[in-house]
Amino acid sequence: MAEGKHQKINSDKLPHWKKPGRERDISELRAELDVLGLKIVQVTPDGNCFFRALADQLEGNEDKHEKYRNMVVRFIKNNREMFEPFVEDEVSFDEYRRSMGQEGNWSGHVELQAASLATHCNICIHRHGSPSLYAQNFDVHEAPQIHL
Repeated sequence: MAEGKHQKINSDKLPHWKKPGRERDISELRAELDVLGLKIVQVTPDGNCFFRALADQLEGNEDKHEKYRNMVVRFIKNNREMFEPFVEDEVSFDEYRRSMGQEGNWSGHVELQAASLATHCNICIHRHGSPSLYAQNFDVHEAPQIHL
């Protein structure tokens, strides 16, 4: 993955696992990724990080995150019957879709699946202190696997 931009971030607004000082805590994750021939590269932690990582892996440029957010939201909209059952009950599908279309809104499992299907890639999300998440929608011989 390409190196991300360096920005001053107010650490009081970040989740506990993204606060400065966590770098030494990820040595175990770094070792696991080394075995796979992967490395950790920071992307801007601004709520667009899933889409930034996706853009970085697919185009080598995290700044194209908006393109991937729009692609994923459009895919969800066009495949409503597939995704609507997984939208929280207290939020209408249209409300959810509009919200996800806005920059800075965090993605979840629905967006992971939609991104895999929209980009025709299997996706593995490696997480510190938790099992990896997979969107394995294609045979390994018919689609690439990207790691976020």
